[in-house]
Amino acid sequence: MDRRLFLAGAACAFGSPAAAQTNERTQSDVRPNRTIMAGGQSRRYRLVTPASAGAGAPLMVALHGMGVDSISLMPLYSGLDDMARRIGSVLVYPASLRNHWPLSLGAELTTELTFLDALVGEMQNRFRTDPRRLYLLGMSNGGYFATVVASRRSRFLAGIAVHSGSAGVLGVGFQTARKFPVYVAHGGADPIINIRDGRWLAGMFERMGHPTQFEEVPGLGHIWARDQGVNDRIWSHWQAHAA
Repeated sequence: MDRRLFLAGAACAFGSPAAAQTNERTQSDVRPNRTIMAGGQSRRYRLVTPASAGAGAPLMVALHGMGVDSISLMPLYSGLDDMARRIGSVLVYPASLRNHWPLSLGAELTTELTFLDALVGEMQNRFRTDPRRLYLLGMSNGGYFATVVASRRSRFLAGIAVHSGSAGVLGVGFQTARKFPVYVAHGGADPIINIRDGRWLAGMFERMGHPTQFEEVPGLGHIWARDQGVNDRIWSHWQAHAA
C-alpha cells in the first residue's frame, strides 16, 4: 500500500488522524490496546464493547490492511465502531504480527489462524457473543485475509465483507461448508487493487453458492466507503441472507 496515498485519503475524509484518535479514546466502550496469549505469544487487539451489545450479541472481527494501516487507523476510516454501536455487536480489531496478513502457506499462516481462533474464543467466553453470528470484515490485505480465513473456518462464519481486496493464491480452489452471505465493495478509481479483482472475487463466491452482493463505488480510491453508507448495506445484506 502506498503510504502517502492512504494517509492523504484518510486525512481528507476524516481530518487529522491524531486528533481523531484522541477523540475516540474518550469513548468508554473502547479499549484500544488489549492483549491475549496465542500460540505462546502476546498478541494485540482493539476491543469495542457497546452498551447495546448484551449476552448473545454478534461478534465482528475487522482485519486491517498492510503497512501503514493498523488497529488504530482502521476505526478512523471505516466507521465500524459506530456500526457496532448501532447493531449491538462486540467488535475486535486484531493486530497482525508483521504489519500484514500472510500471503503464503507456512508457519505465519498457522500463527495468525491460531491468534484469530484464540481471540474469537475469548470473546465468546467473556462476553457470551453468539457463536452463530460471527462476522469477518477486511480492508485491502485484510480483505484478502478474510477470504483466506473463510476458506479455512467457513463453518463458523455468518458473513464476511471484503473492501478493496481480492482473493490471492491462498483464497482460491476451496469449498465452504456454510454458505454465508458475502459483501464485496470496491472503489471504481482504486489505483492499488484494480476493481477487476473485486469483481472477480464477488463472482467466485457467487459461483460457490454464497448470497453475494458486489458494490462498485464510482470515483472512490483505495479507502473504505464509510461516507457512502457501505456499513449499513453490509449489515442489511448479512441480515437478509442469515446463514
